[in-house]
Amino acid sequence: MDEADRIWNRSLAHGLTHERAGDIALAAALGFHSSVMSGGVLDAVEGQSAESLVAAESAFAWLGFEPVARIIADLRSEIDAGALDDERAEQLELSADARYNAIIPSDAALESAFRVRFAEMPEAFSTT
Repeated sequence: MDEADRIWNRSLAHGLTHERAGDIALAAALGFHSSVMSGGVLDAVEGQSAESLVAAESAFAWLGFEPVARIIADLRSEIDAGALDDERAEQLELSADARYNAIIPSDAALESAFRVRFAEMPEAFSTT
């Protein structure tokens, strides 16, 4: 197991345990991704605080997934505009899930993005 594996596993098991930018971004992205895998993107957005969603948007952008940050922001705007009637909610849910899954089809996509950032900026992650 290399250092990247240890950081990834630490974030999966414990969430945010360090205060460096990379650790913060990885924990936020993995937390949001876990919620998406449990109930879909719309449920993940509805189930998190505004602060957590802003953190997730920043995290995905930092990891190179700007389109995912845009999906989260778009859904937040739609929800704030009252677009969650039964018909519109289903459409939003299907669209958001399709968009998200096209960008992040599996955990491997997130892990790959993390490894790229770790290689570029190892100092952004705690190695202790």
